[in-house]
This record gives sequence, C-alpha cells and structure tokens, in this order.
Amino acid sequence: MGDVYSSSSINQSVENYLTKFEKHLQNPVIKSFLDIQENMDLLVDVINNPTNVSKKKLDDTFREYYFKIRFTNYLSKAIYFNAINFDKKVNLFLDRNKSILDSQLKEGDNLTLIDYLVSKEWQEGQEVWIDSSNIADHLTSYSLYKAIHLLTENQRQLLNLAYIYDLNDSEIAIYLNKSQQAVSRSHKKALKKLREIIENG
Repeated sequence: MGDVYSSSSINQSVENYLTKFEKHLQNPVIKSFLDIQENMDLLVDVINNPTNVSKKKLDDTFREYYFKIRFTNYLSKAIYFNAINFDKKVNLFLDRNKSILDSQLKEGDNLTLIDYLVSKEWQEGQEVWIDSSNIADHLTSYSLYKAIHLLTENQRQLLNLAYIYDLNDSEIAIYLNKSQQAVSRSHKKALKKLREIIENG
C-alpha cells in the first residue's frame, strides 16, 4: 500500500509541476536543457526529493549548460563580426586611397599597390587572425580573454577544437586519442573554470 501510494504521489508531483510551470518550460534554453534526459532526471529528483543537495546539483548543471550556450554564441558572433570588420577595413582603405593604388611598390617594378592588395599572398597574411585556431584571437571581451589564458594548455586546445573547429566531444576524443567520457569531463571542467573566473572577477 505504501509503495503504491509513494509511486502515485511521485508521478502526480512531477505532472503537477510540469503543468504549473508549462509556460516557463517552453523557454528555448530551458526546453533544450530538459531535452537532455540526465537533466530531466535531475529536475524530477528535485521535485520528488527537494533537498539542498539535489537543488544545488540541478542549479550547477543548468549554470554550466547556460554558460556553454552563451560562450558558443559569443564566439560565433565574434568570429563572424571579425570577418565582416576585416572586409569593411579593406574596403574603407581602398576607398580612401584610390589616388595611390596605381603607384608602383618599387621603382622599376610593374607590381602596383592595388595588385599587391588583391594578391592571394597579402590576403592570406591578413586573414590569419580571422582563421586563427587560437580561441583567444577571436575574443573582444577582456575578462573572457584573461580567463582563457588562466586555463591549462590542454584545456585551451580542447576549447579550440570545440569552438573554432566545431568538433563535438566524440570527434575531439578521436583526434586526441582519448575516451569520449574523458573529453566530456575535461570540456565541462574547462567551461566551469572559465565561468568561475569570470564570475569571481
């Protein structure tokens, strides 16, 4: 009797919670967080057994998840706008210096300035920082830049592979010849350390 009542009560508690907060749970971030079964299990555990330990575990997991989303979005925008700003700077320079574009770089040399500016050699040299595999080269936030440099070399390499090369943990594991579990743990640890450094100033 006790077991039946307990099971029924637990299921009803979860159902009541999900119904009560249905609108909030439709938030895209929260929804994607709870789409991960392990995270949903943490929420169910809090509903059924609301201890400080279970609440903290859910809170910490969500904080890490949310930080990862913000970090990914920030880097995506930073890389995108770096590329756009590069193009703008080149076009602005060309517009402002039309009178000297046809001048020769060296006396007796047929290569003009505009020839050099549109050459593959020059463009590749200027775009190195855009295509850089170093995550720090794409950051405009000083606090994040400083935090990145407080990570270990291995942690920075992992973040480079994840956010510059857009590899998932499984692909990184193959590349580094490590287990996916080890990479996932290191990934979470690196993001957690970043978040703590930024939050603590």
